[in-house]
Amino acid sequence: MESRNTSKNLTKVQSRMVGLLVLLLVACAAILVAFSLLSFHSRNHHSCRRRRPNQQSDRTLQTFVRKVCAETLYPSLCFSTLSSMRPSDYSSHGLFIQILEFLINQTADRVERARTSLVSHFSGIELNTPEKNALQDCMELLDQTRYELNETIHELGMNHGYGSVKTLLSAAMTNENTCINGFLDLEQLYPDPHSKGRVEHIQSLLIPVSQMISNSLAITRHVEGPKSKQQQILKKTKDLVKITTGKYKNPRPHVTVASDGSGDYKTIGEAIARAPYMGPKTHRIKIKAGVYHEHVVISRDKTNIMLIGDDMNSTIITGSRNFADGYSTFESATLTVEGDKFLARDLTIQNTATPEKHQAVALRVTSNAAFYRCRIISYQDTLYAHSLRQLYRDCSIQGTIDFIFGNAAAVFQNCRILVRQPIPGQRNMITAQGREDPNQNTGIILQSCTIEAATEFIPSKRRSFSTYLGRPWRNYSRTIVVNSYLGDLIHPRGWFAWNEHSNLDMVEYIECGNSGPGADTKRRISWAGYRKNCSEDIVTQFSVEEFLHVAGGWFESTVFPLFSS
Repeated sequence: MESRNTSKNLTKVQSRMVGLLVLLLVACAAILVAFSLLSFHSRNHHSCRRRRPNQQSDRTLQTFVRKVCAETLYPSLCFSTLSSMRPSDYSSHGLFIQILEFLINQTADRVERARTSLVSHFSGIELNTPEKNALQDCMELLDQTRYELNETIHELGMNHGYGSVKTLLSAAMTNENTCINGFLDLEQLYPDPHSKGRVEHIQSLLIPVSQMISNSLAITRHVEGPKSKQQQILKKTKDLVKITTGKYKNPRPHVTVASDGSGDYKTIGEAIARAPYMGPKTHRIKIKAGVYHEHVVISRDKTNIMLIGDDMNSTIITGSRNFADGYSTFESATLTVEGDKFLARDLTIQNTATPEKHQAVALRVTSNAAFYRCRIISYQDTLYAHSLRQLYRDCSIQGTIDFIFGNAAAVFQNCRILVRQPIPGQRNMITAQGREDPNQNTGIILQSCTIEAATEFIPSKRRSFSTYLGRPWRNYSRTIVVNSYLGDLIHPRGWFAWNEHSNLDMVEYIECGNSGPGADTKRRISWAGYRKNCSEDIVTQFSVEEFLHVAGGWFESTVFPLFSS
């Protein structure tokens, strides 16, 4: 009996527990449903609150994209490149900068894809030595482009103004053109049924890169601050570039090179190899008198190098690489400068190849660099002022065809420009400037220079050859000759057309304040882009401190005397 009653009681307790458990589960489910509804309502509430600003950001971004792309030479490419950009919260000025950064990053990605495609395209093709050299040049130039685009992004955040940004973008754009030129030169010298297809493939990869950089340049010009701000920055650096007189002593070198073994190194190449990696301060290398048969390369990781010779007539760096022997113009240089903030003084750089060998570069500069009391000697393509910012003060440059050429922002102050005797059938062209975009801040500026015949180019021989101040290498070629002496060898027309490469209506060629028998402009060419006079504002625009943008600190370590205008 007791066991039966106990069993009944247990059954009642269990029933009550089950009931309580069911109620508990129902309550929990109700709480979860209520929480879900609250969360859903809250999400919808916040989503509604955010939706309007996002739509506003979309409209703001689209407005700015339309505005900046309309300022470019390639607006459809600009639109398509920026189509994947997402809006964010920026002031109008900040959004301009964001658009520019986005476009530059997209360009860097395009460069990487172009590089990969070039390697893939040529991997299964048997190339001769000149073609291998040209391809290697392209690889190096694309690496240089990536570096300069990255530096551009860095410079945008430094608030130095836009001078350095335009300089870096101008240089990056020049690289692609140089790569294409290398293969076009080969096509002319070594005709091959496959060469045209190779050039077209390279162009298909690199021309869009150039156009994207062109768009970045146009946008930079659009967002550039007022000139007054730039002038305030420049005013702080005027003391660095005033006319200075007196004797300049060589600073104490860190190492010495002597071919006779009396220095720290016997070759310049050894001294460069042991120089600091990405050195933050000037590393001075003294080169004693002697003839150094070397092809010297100041690579990009060797920054702030300074070469100091005993004298421009006694310290000589010499080589003989040339185009006819299989070297590209880009790689034929006796001295190649790629490291930033390079300085050189009191030495000779020469290429001894004969004029029959065609392009034979003595000095190629792909860098911010300055040269003082240096001799630079060859025949065709003597000085390749390739890109970035360059100054030549009290130097002597000698050659025949296009012997000062490239697309740097290059100023030549108080230099002797000596024209040598070419081979029969040739004309002398002193300059060939390669500005290819109206927004590039590049050009060749001859300021207070002397232009005359070299000693061996005597008057009786000069009658058989015409000598011109230059010819435009690209559509927007810019060359300024100001306050200089022009000898009697200059042809009355002054300049020579290069229709294959340029539109004469768009070039910028100026002669201003010159003297001498070759300075008479009465019979000069009548191109739309040519002027035979200029204002003081033009002279100032192409002065060292304004044209080379010294506000970036380029001249802080120089000991060279400079003109301020």
